[in-house]
Amino acid sequence: MTDAAPDRRTAAPTPDRAALPLTLAIAVLAWLLTRNTSLTPGLNIPLLTLTLTVTLSVIARKRGTPPNRAALTVLTLGLLCAAGLATRDGTLATRLNALGLLTALTFGLSFLRFPGLHRLTLGETLGTLLNGFGHTATGLLRIAVRSPWRHLWPRPRPHTGRSRRILTGVLLTVPVLAVFGTLLGQADPRFAALFTHLPEWDMDLGPLSGSLLTILLWSFAAGGAVHAALHATPPGRTPPGHAAPNRTGLGLTELGVPLVSLSVLFCAYLLVETLAAPATGIVYSRYVRQGFGELSAVAVLTLAVLLASHALLRRDLRLTLPYRLMSAAVLLPLALLILSAYTRLSLYVTAYGLSETRVLGAVFLAWVTLALATYAALGWRGRLERFAYFSLISGLSLTVTLDAVNPGHLIANVNLNRDLNHVTNTLRRTPQRTHLGDLLALGADSVPVIVAHLDELPDLGETHAERLATLRAVANDLIFPQDDWRTWNLGRARARAILP
Repeated sequence: MTDAAPDRRTAAPTPDRAALPLTLAIAVLAWLLTRNTSLTPGLNIPLLTLTLTVTLSVIARKRGTPPNRAALTVLTLGLLCAAGLATRDGTLATRLNALGLLTALTFGLSFLRFPGLHRLTLGETLGTLLNGFGHTATGLLRIAVRSPWRHLWPRPRPHTGRSRRILTGVLLTVPVLAVFGTLLGQADPRFAALFTHLPEWDMDLGPLSGSLLTILLWSFAAGGAVHAALHATPPGRTPPGHAAPNRTGLGLTELGVPLVSLSVLFCAYLLVETLAAPATGIVYSRYVRQGFGELSAVAVLTLAVLLASHALLRRDLRLTLPYRLMSAAVLLPLALLILSAYTRLSLYVTAYGLSETRVLGAVFLAWVTLALATYAALGWRGRLERFAYFSLISGLSLTVTLDAVNPGHLIANVNLNRDLNHVTNTLRRTPQRTHLGDLLALGADSVPVIVAHLDELPDLGETHAERLATLRAVANDLIFPQDDWRTWNLGRARARAILP
């Protein structure tokens, strides 16, 4: 007979002497790497991310809990996203890389010491995301509670215990009296007059107060990461020795009706789109743009419906042939709907060129397509518990792939060539015009494309030197913040080399 598991709600947290100094050190490092940079990403982000992940992995290994391989895979992709912040410029690449980095850190650090990341359920995935916010809000405080403060004091010598207690009381009293005395003095000038004859200490903290506040904010972020990696338990996992409850679920009839109805609805839409006459009374660009967005939303919502149906279905029915056939009846017409969405996006690009929004839409739909393919493959084999992990890996991999493609360069190259070649087609009767400001808004990655066609662009000057001077003046205003080594970026460095 085994002993009962301890009650975690009442057990005192294990003291940790290293966590608080580590948190403060990471916070100070983050402050040094980002101060006076307006949080412009560059080398500072991958350096901070590398320091954080390597340090926490080494500490976890030294404490006898080697980092989980799945968590290290996610953290590696997060490091590649951080590297993307130092290599690519532009709004699209920066936002996607930042999102990928935060997501990778949330999942990778939460499961650094635990198995199970590759077998997350949908509820555990949502729980991990919510816990990430909780760790950031409370991690520093939890670490402070675990810190063995008594070790900060020297060992008491004989006859010094009373003096130390008095000194501690004085140190705790000074800030209390300062804060409440100030408030009471502001409430009644007569009370404040009692202190007018005291010697004045005029100390202007200046930038120091802002620096301390910034370090405090970074301390909360670092505390969340340290707490998640070294102290917290993975969210939603079943404690050892406790079997998951055998909950009842819905049957094939209850879930079969909505799934089959959804399949019939998809087939009816495909039939109408194939046989009906073209829509009239609507602008073509709106028809294509809204059609792509709405079909993408249908794909996402269908994925959510399939995941929900799997969670609600009784476990003994999840591998039966009728349920597999109902899922296939939804997935097959959905594949044609996704193909229709890609076709509309292709027509939109043919008519109006590329943009960051269209590239983002293509990447998002590609991720949804991979997620649906993963659902189909794993669901058919009865291993759907791996779905969340593979979807996470595919999303991060698509972000890294987009960095390799270089979206700013791609969009500028496609649109500029369409303009210079006077591209027209059945969807566009007049050539597309590209403006210098629109190209530079894509970021520094567009500068090499602009310089390669500088003499062909209109309204920049008569000579090559005048055109180059105009481009340099506009580029300096739009995409060239004053960099030091912390905010160095490969795209901006290449643009500066072309525009000295």
